[in-house]
Amino acid sequence: MTTPAEDQRDHVMARASALRRELRAGLAQLPDQADDERTRTLDALVERAEALLRTEKEVDAAVEQVRLARLEAKRGKAQRTTLYLAVAPVAVGMVSGAMMLFGALNPIWLLLALPLLGAGLRIAFGPLGPTPLMVSRRQRAAYSGALAAILTAVALIGTGPTAQPIVVILAALATVATAAFLVLEAR
Repeated sequence: MTTPAEDQRDHVMARASALRRELRAGLAQLPDQADDERTRTLDALVERAEALLRTEKEVDAAVEQVRLARLEAKRGKAQRTTLYLAVAPVAVGMVSGAMMLFGALNPIWLLLALPLLGAGLRIAFGPLGPTPLMVSRRQRAAYSGALAAILTAVALIGTGPTAQPIVVILAALATVATAAFLVLEAR
């Protein structure tokens, strides 16, 4: 299935190809013609060459439109993906905040929950940049935010006295990585 931009590009490229063929055919006829006829043919060839130049500019514009349409489609897909992935950090941040509010968790967990919540909100609702590099950085931030949320949830549930400090450190590192990706995206 082709997009309208691709259809426009194909149409303009076909028109340019037809003009090139006409130009070549006219050039091939020149040696066999008389002087008056040759002058008229050269005038027609100059007009075709000008039309070909205009068409080539249209081809370049159409190719750029196709590139922009593909980038926009990729941005839309990335925006949906990051929105879905941002649910995990926001949910874990909100649940851990509620657990702290009701006294089930120590307030020290705020050091992990608040940056995770902030990163999740930034991933979900922050504007997505126009360049492919910004899109890929946002996707990396979303994936690392989801990983940080999973590790934080595992640490909150409790994995045992020996494994919990390791999981907490991994969750903190994943949260820092998420924040770093978001900072890099903003630059």
